[in-house]
Amino acid sequence: MCGIAGGIALAEDRRPDPEKVRAMARLLAHRGPDGEGLWISPSGRACLAHRRLSVIDLAGGGQPMVDSSGRRAIVFNGEIYNYVELRDALAREGEVFRTASDTEVLQRLLARNGAASLGLLRGMFAFVAWDDEKGELIAARDRIGKKPLFFAEERGILYFASSMGALREGIGGARMIDPDALDRYLTLGYIPAPLTIYRGIRKLPAATVAVSDGGMLAFQRYWDLARENETFEGSYGEACDRLENLLETAVAMRLRSDVPLGILLSGGIDSSLVTAIAAKRGEKPVDTFTIGFGESAYDESGQATEVARRLGARHHVLRLESGLIELIPRAVVHFGEPYAGSSALPLWALAGLARQHVTVALGGDGGDEGFAGYEWYATAARLGGLADRIPRGAVRVAASAAAAAGLLGSPHRLGRLARGLGFLAAEDFGARFAALRCCLGVGEAAFLYRGELRRRDTEGLIRRAFERAQGTPLRRMRYADMETYLADDLMPKVDVASMAHGLEIRAPLLDHEVVRFGLSLPDRYLIDARGGKRILRDLLLRYLPRDLVERPKRGFSIPLAPWFRGALRPRIEALAGSERLGGLGLLDPDGIRRLADEHIAGARDHSERLYILLVLDQWLGSSSVGAVRADGDLEAAE
Repeated sequence: MCGIAGGIALAEDRRPDPEKVRAMARLLAHRGPDGEGLWISPSGRACLAHRRLSVIDLAGGGQPMVDSSGRRAIVFNGEIYNYVELRDALAREGEVFRTASDTEVLQRLLARNGAASLGLLRGMFAFVAWDDEKGELIAARDRIGKKPLFFAEERGILYFASSMGALREGIGGARMIDPDALDRYLTLGYIPAPLTIYRGIRKLPAATVAVSDGGMLAFQRYWDLARENETFEGSYGEACDRLENLLETAVAMRLRSDVPLGILLSGGIDSSLVTAIAAKRGEKPVDTFTIGFGESAYDESGQATEVARRLGARHHVLRLESGLIELIPRAVVHFGEPYAGSSALPLWALAGLARQHVTVALGGDGGDEGFAGYEWYATAARLGGLADRIPRGAVRVAASAAAAAGLLGSPHRLGRLARGLGFLAAEDFGARFAALRCCLGVGEAAFLYRGELRRRDTEGLIRRAFERAQGTPLRRMRYADMETYLADDLMPKVDVASMAHGLEIRAPLLDHEVVRFGLSLPDRYLIDARGGKRILRDLLLRYLPRDLVERPKRGFSIPLAPWFRGALRPRIEALAGSERLGGLGLLDPDGIRRLADEHIAGARDHSERLYILLVLDQWLGSSSVGAVRADGDLEAAE
């Protein structure tokens, strides 16, 4: 795991400034504390930089890695888990390797097959490779989007980096804030690729390769689950056996490391299953790490401790309280743009704990999307069936009345009824699901937005992903979440929160073969009377007793709602008077005050929306952004 940066002249008469690239790399030191490297191509058209976190081949895996000709080089962030198998196959074809690193395997594959090599890889990665003789660039991200890559073109030079902050160091200058991205942030709590908060700066989307062609970049998606039409035809028992085999392989590959390795264990189904499989394979006890909260409704530390004891792990626990919110300013700097996934804060703290003991950690990410763990899957399926049996006109009238009465955000039974009515009133299942996945509805935007800020068709982004998939509504919902929420919310959270500490997190449940298999399963193998993740629950019962498996899902979240009514109430009350938010001229202070007052009074649960605003306020106050220009356009300062 590492940080990469660089500048490549797309125009033959341009040259990147190596000092700019060095400065970019310095801002990636937290991602790669173990070493650094810089390469300037013979023509001067490419300058690649690398910061290394040593995990595989500690002595020989330095980067940028340059081939024997001195004209081809690569910078690579991530891990190729099946590099041993790929190296052996290449060796049988006559390749002689100078190192034992996965980077050299990737470089040899690209030299042979170009972008077609991507289909052979099992791993998490973002890389940029340059062929100085051909003047050709290849850049790509892994299928799921685990590793980031930001880029921008400035006067014929393409700059790229593993973080927004490093990229901005290279391109410099004032940047205009993208109003489309701002609306998507306020609606979703994150900014989906390829957008970033800044105009002119983009993220390379997951499962995408970029190749230079005559001074232009051509982008192509090389993997898409929407094209997968296979449905598993075997029995439920056969499905369990097949999944166990896939997970054993995925875990075994991710246990390959030349440095200490542990597991992030929440006590839930996903991380417990990963821990159980790893413990079965290991020759010595594994280190496990978890966090706990004072609020019992959010605390799984007791269960995690018991799971670790049953599996013979060395367990470490960190207790957290409302002071966790003080991490927001640090997180803002590392994310480089507004990001309101509040679970990033406990993960940030947990990664810090784990890094005191290990360099690599396995996690349970991906179980909810891959195996229908979220409550909204079962809810949406039930409501979708109801929608076909209730007159649409009557439902729309009732939904409008509930929204007008301000019930949509109520944490009580009437609120759940109002949200259910809104779901039923939507035109189709995809539209219903998209509305369900937005933090900020049309009603809230109406009293919160002002000036030039407009509600874009953010729901359409999710709806279109839903419509691209084939199969049952449940399968299409899971695909849509993988395309949006998983790739653009959860994966950046895991990367940024862990790499801030120089910790590499690996996710066996997001091995693309595991993901493919999960998407092929019939609905009945995923949801039963107990809820979602049926097959994962039953697989975990092979390793742990029922009392540790059949427990309510809590999720990796923090108790924002009670904190905002208690210790953090002054922070929330101050948002309406924030000079930074007010200076935007795009958010109504009365609308912000309404959200805060309703939440504090317990009338509605606006904790997600308030956290989105709190993070935006902190981001505006960071050193990287400024206020609104006199002409009303948003501008970020140098």
